[in-house]
Amino acid sequence: MNNSKKTVVIIGAGSRGLGYAKHIKHYGEGEIVVGVVDPNLERVKKIKEIFPDITDEMIFSDWKDFVAKGKIADAVVIATQDQMHKEPAIACANLGYHMLLEKPMAPNAEDCQAIVHAVKQSDIIFAVCHVLRYTKFFQKLHELIVGGTIGDLVTIQHFEHVGYWHMAHSFVRGKWGNESQSSFMLLAKSCHDIDILRYLIGKPCVRTQSFGSLLHFKKENKPAEAADATRCLDCGYESHCPYSAMKIYIRDQFDEGTRRWPLSVLVSEITRDNILESLRVGPYGRCVYECTNDVVDHQVVNLEYEGGITASFTMSGFNVGSREIIIQGTRGMIRGDMIKNKISIMDFLTDNTKEIEVAPLANDFHGGGDEGLIQAWLAALRTGDRKLIASGPDESLESHLTVFAAEQSRLRGTVDKIGL
Repeated sequence: MNNSKKTVVIIGAGSRGLGYAKHIKHYGEGEIVVGVVDPNLERVKKIKEIFPDITDEMIFSDWKDFVAKGKIADAVVIATQDQMHKEPAIACANLGYHMLLEKPMAPNAEDCQAIVHAVKQSDIIFAVCHVLRYTKFFQKLHELIVGGTIGDLVTIQHFEHVGYWHMAHSFVRGKWGNESQSSFMLLAKSCHDIDILRYLIGKPCVRTQSFGSLLHFKKENKPAEAADATRCLDCGYESHCPYSAMKIYIRDQFDEGTRRWPLSVLVSEITRDNILESLRVGPYGRCVYECTNDVVDHQVVNLEYEGGITASFTMSGFNVGSREIIIQGTRGMIRGDMIKNKISIMDFLTDNTKEIEVAPLANDFHGGGDEGLIQAWLAALRTGDRKLIASGPDESLESHLTVFAAEQSRLRGTVDKIGL
């Protein structure tokens, strides 16, 4: 592959697709977005504001119309909803498009396997958006483990603090709240946490066990004072509710100067009046105890890896957000706090602890992982060097299969082996 300017088409121009387009513009070295596939013209317009040379002939409302043209660009970014990945991914792979695929790959194991089969058959450059692998924070942890800083690795405890308001926004009121419309919580929110454990441990997971449920966000837990209201704007209890839409979107976000996600999910033009109207009639103004959500709001996963290393993962929506990790080895232990960008290393021989700060590539919601991913993927497109991609198709499939096994364990109350 030569170093000529590479062309990209965005399939799915929602918040993730738009974000990747912005990163291609900012971090690329001549790469350009030349087409958009999305039925929503407002979303298309936002992509065109970044890449104004996109022609009308390169705007498609349906991915089938796009692939019917044959191969008319070098690569695609597929950032559609979870259940809409398989068909366009396979079609684009068969045409030879290099690909960046939003996580999760697909909502079931069979579809994930079908995508990986097509990718390997076509021998394309392929990256799943396991963005945590591209953060300075987790790369440093990996470096410390591989370098033997704490001796041989024994066990890891990893925590994803979803955040109380993010839980209410995305997984109660939002598009990922109902499994039949998206996917189950561990896959939708935490598949890259299971993947980051694979990255840090460096060995396959062999069996897993999981517990979790929807404990809080259901009608029987609705405060008596809010009994007659289905929307926050009509609720007399609103000022006492931590999950109030007025609190989250107006007082905590808009009034504090936020003019991007999550407000960009509610409205195209972020104004107070527009947000209030959205809360009055749209899904994000609903009482959290009156939604159609059914995904878990807390879950724990125990994992055993080849060679006997163990890990535990905890996902919960009842916290302030971010990730923490404890890594224990035979000669020391590491504690990492992603929100503070700090890692502490304790040496058993000297009993000394040192702290290091890991500055993120950017202050985004993934510690710079989105930017790091785009930089690596674009560099791979330019050079043909697939080693720049932190996880190939087989390893990405492996981590997804671990997630599916964990969810089966939760549902059946069993210890499940990983079905490779």
